[in-house]
Amino acid sequence: TYRVNPREGSIIANDEPIFDAANVLRMGRDILYLESRSGNRLGYEWLKRVLGDQYRVHALSGFYDGTHLDTTITLVRPGLVVLNPERIGKHQVPEVFKNWDIIWAPDMVDTGYCWSYPRASIWQGMNFIMVNPSLAVINDQQVPLIRALEQHGIDVAPLKMRHARSLSGGFHCVSVDVRRRGTLEDYR
Repeated sequence: TYRVNPREGSIIANDEPIFDAANVLRMGRDILYLESRSGNRLGYEWLKRVLGDQYRVHALSGFYDGTHLDTTITLVRPGLVVLNPERIGKHQVPEVFKNWDIIWAPDMVDTGYCWSYPRASIWQGMNFIMVNPSLAVINDQQVPLIRALEQHGIDVAPLKMRHARSLSGGFHCVSVDVRRRGTLEDYR
């Protein structure tokens, strides 16, 4: 399942479908899938086949090959997205966001970590959740990002999450929307 690269360590092989749930972002009928160290091409093909024609599954590659998508792209509401400028250049914006307003994430505040090394990058600060289209739950230390969201009309509920980098998970990571109301939307 893995192959070892002397420079990069263990890399997922493409022998069988493998991906972490956090390699996937759901946005209405569009599903973004990150091909990376935690999700391979066969995983994308499997997901596309299983979801069928009701969803458009987009493979994202070529800009970030680390793990998980929610420290690179954070959906705010239909038409507004936060992108990580260290991982996605202006010429690399995924096609699905070409007509969206983009908040280029400001530098994140380093919240520290308790191990001998961090389990997540400082971009863990981008890992927030939207409770509804105008309310974000975000790490209270990420003041520059809070201000950027507020400038776009987003209300913010800043909460303490001291160990996000140590635990390798922010608010988006520790939540899952399994109970949904309404109908499936198309954000295009």
